[in-house]
Amino acid sequence: MLATALPAVSSIEGCVYNQGDIPSLATLGDYTMYPMEFCTEDQVAKLFSKICQRGNPVLQGRPVGDLILLGKAMYRKAKLERLGQVAMHKGQPVALGFSWDVADGGVWKDSGLEMPASLAAHAACGKAAFESLNTRGQTLFGGFFGVLPPHDGVLFGYLAVSSFMMGHQLGFKDGFQYTLLPTLNKRGGVFQKFGAEEDNMNWNVRFADIAAGSEGVVSDELRELDGNVNLSLSSLNYVMGEEWMARAAATVRLQSTEQIRRPSQLIATNHVNWLKRQAQSTNMITSRL
Repeated sequence: MLATALPAVSSIEGCVYNQGDIPSLATLGDYTMYPMEFCTEDQVAKLFSKICQRGNPVLQGRPVGDLILLGKAMYRKAKLERLGQVAMHKGQPVALGFSWDVADGGVWKDSGLEMPASLAAHAACGKAAFESLNTRGQTLFGGFFGVLPPHDGVLFGYLAVSSFMMGHQLGFKDGFQYTLLPTLNKRGGVFQKFGAEEDNMNWNVRFADIAAGSEGVVSDELRELDGNVNLSLSSLNYVMGEEWMARAAATVRLQSTEQIRRPSQLIATNHVNWLKRQAQSTNMITSRL
């Protein structure tokens, strides 16, 4: 389904508190955005299992139970920085985004969960992606963003952009992301080379190269798939500018930077303000809040 510009969003002052003081971050037409903690781990994991296979060659056809377990690991990882988000529609989560500090490692690290064998190729791609990254300072990882069909794909853009905006507000230097989806690689947007190297680095890791460092079934699978991991490392100062924002808008087929900037900024600002209030109320001392 083609992404569309959703109706006007609510004001920044319009946060509504419920479900244990978890705020709504923005209302976008029929959708309301929340911090991920608005939903349970099981809710998020089940939604993730329905979304994550679409177009992803190393997740398609995997057992649903294994994908739910991966979703639980994602949920736990996003809770470290409390930067995960969900979009609710008629009381049900329909879109989600997971982000965390690169320093915290891959999704399975310290999750308390054991990676299923069926997800070994996926894990090998993630390991190769992290190993190919040379950080330049504190780096936020945009781990996964997705929307359940037939809901509006523009939610993908809002979740992804707001995550980097939160990172910018919290003092991260760079944003790191990658995709294995051929459709996003072909579409361009933020997954093509643009800008100066110091502002936006883009590189690739071939499945064949990952296979060379793997063994057995994983190596054979990756060679047969013959895919590509497309990666980018972007200065979050640059992300806030017009060039990157125009690419982000194009990724979800929006026509202007304001169509993606304004809703994403609203979501990000309300989320960070909530984190600051939480830190103050619990006397937390953190370097970012």
